[in-house]
Amino acid sequence: MKKFVKVVMSGALVAAMGCTMAAVAGCSGETGEGLSGEINITGSTSVNPLMLLLADAFESENPDVTINVGAGGSSVGINDAKEGKVDFGMASKAVSEAELTTVQIAIDGIALITNSQCTVTSVSKQEVLDLYVNHTAIQGIILDAVAREAGSGTRDAFEELIGIKGKYEIYNMPEFSNQGQVVTEIEDNDNVMGYVSLEALSGNSKIKGISYKESDDATAVAPTTENIMNGSYKLTRPFNIVYNTENGLSEVAEAFLDFIFSKDGQQIISQNGQITVDRK
Repeated sequence: MKKFVKVVMSGALVAAMGCTMAAVAGCSGETGEGLSGEINITGSTSVNPLMLLLADAFESENPDVTINVGAGGSSVGINDAKEGKVDFGMASKAVSEAELTTVQIAIDGIALITNSQCTVTSVSKQEVLDLYVNHTAIQGIILDAVAREAGSGTRDAFEELIGIKGKYEIYNMPEFSNQGQVVTEIEDNDNVMGYVSLEALSGNSKIKGISYKESDDATAVAPTTENIMNGSYKLTRPFNIVYNTENGLSEVAEAFLDFIFSKDGQQIISQNGQITVDRK
């Protein structure tokens, strides 16, 4: 199995991966004994861990199929799919490009995180906005913040949900290309807030998710799968995959998409901490 899990995957590397898009269509099913071929995927570093699990499961069922899963951020996945460099691009935000077909595969929560030693247990939308825009400390305890870099789907979704996007500029804070770097920064620093995909909280005792409320007089809600499902936790965004509409999908890529929405695929999504959705 070949897995490309680099944070940034250049266009040249994508172009160099195994079969080209045209070749994939030709090599799919060559043996006449089930599926064979190659699927190339790049994009969101938040969707990446889930996609790796789905790819491994699909490869286990189809040993003549290789799925190369890269990263690079939502913008990379969207552009690679638009240019026909990959079968699928991953995007952790809404996608509106006319050249692309978008398929939502899950709903994810965005968790506000601090070091586990931080004494703040809940924050309001206004407190988060003031921290990121005006560098205003939260409750005199959370003094600084970190962000994802421009082009990140997680950043776009976070800024949209908090009310920053299109209205304000964040203050000059550290920005990171993937959520693993955000987690490491929070682990090593007290009194700092960041934001990550909900699944990043799983099994990490060095960080904690902060409860969130839309207004000062609202009830603070913890970032959990249950609260996302019942609609009480409001910091959520879609996990999407996109493909070039004109090029369409090869037989093996279509089969992988079917697998994602199968019982096994849906179980993987649920076990990874995301919310399953019906295929549209």
